[in-house]
Amino acid sequence: MGHQAPVKLPILNLSNEYLKPNTPNWLSTCDEVRRALEEYGCFVAVYDSVSPELNNDIFHALEELFDLPTETKIRNTSEKPFYGYYGQLPDIPLHESLGVDIGVAITTEGIQNFTDLMEIIHDYANIVASLEKKLKRMVFESYGVEKCYDSIEKSTTYLLRLIKYRAPELDESNVGSQVHTDKTFLTILHQNQVNGLEVKTKDGEWMAVDMTHSNSFVVMVGEAFLAWSNDRLHCPEHRVMVRESEPRYTVAHFSYIDGMIVIPEEFVDEKHPMRFQPFNNFALLNFFAKHIHDQMEYTVKAFCGI
Repeated sequence: MGHQAPVKLPILNLSNEYLKPNTPNWLSTCDEVRRALEEYGCFVAVYDSVSPELNNDIFHALEELFDLPTETKIRNTSEKPFYGYYGQLPDIPLHESLGVDIGVAITTEGIQNFTDLMEIIHDYANIVASLEKKLKRMVFESYGVEKCYDSIEKSTTYLLRLIKYRAPELDESNVGSQVHTDKTFLTILHQNQVNGLEVKTKDGEWMAVDMTHSNSFVVMVGEAFLAWSNDRLHCPEHRVMVRESEPRYTVAHFSYIDGMIVIPEEFVDEKHPMRFQPFNNFALLNFFAKHIHDQMEYTVKAFCGI
């Protein structure tokens, strides 16, 4: 069992005022982003486009949402796995979450009356989507495959997963979410002032991630992005351990590619043979849902690895 390592994730400033495309600063930051995602699979982004007011509003909205009766929340359903309501699960009793499919109107009875709340959530999601677009562009530029950006961007779809981890009671485990990797292209995490996220390094050490600053976002590679990069980017295992007495609220901004993901030809050579067949991100998600109890380090390798 790995102990918590003193190593810290890189902290990179991605605020719009600081980064202008095609400047020396932009080009050097593109390389820093790529290197962080290759080495750690994630980093802490400082991004100030979410105003303090919106930041307060989004977490107040989450409190209101999770205070709704369970029978209202469970009406948040979806045909896609991991898009609906999850809660009251015996193996992770501290965890409760709701999916908001960005671009799809929320019509769940009880939630549809929270028009202001949904407006806040969509305002937030649009700002973080602009960060996600910037991150993809930076990675693509750093690898010299900018020509692939437009087709990936046109196929990108977003899910906002709103998560509450309540504090454990006296005899309860403090596991908020079990060890896993995301099946996304990119994941961007934001939280209230309560920490709990832990990431496994390539050396097998667990490190606690400090993201208490209101402008902090954790950017994380999903398995779909790992496969697109032909195994250049690292997709980290992570978990949530609830060690504080206050509830932890997290907004997870997931991007998926709605179409075929094909490894760019620039990533394939003698040193780097093709590692993955072309695949569909949602087919990967469905495959994972069917094999959720199988012990697989990377689902994508079982799904379409060569």
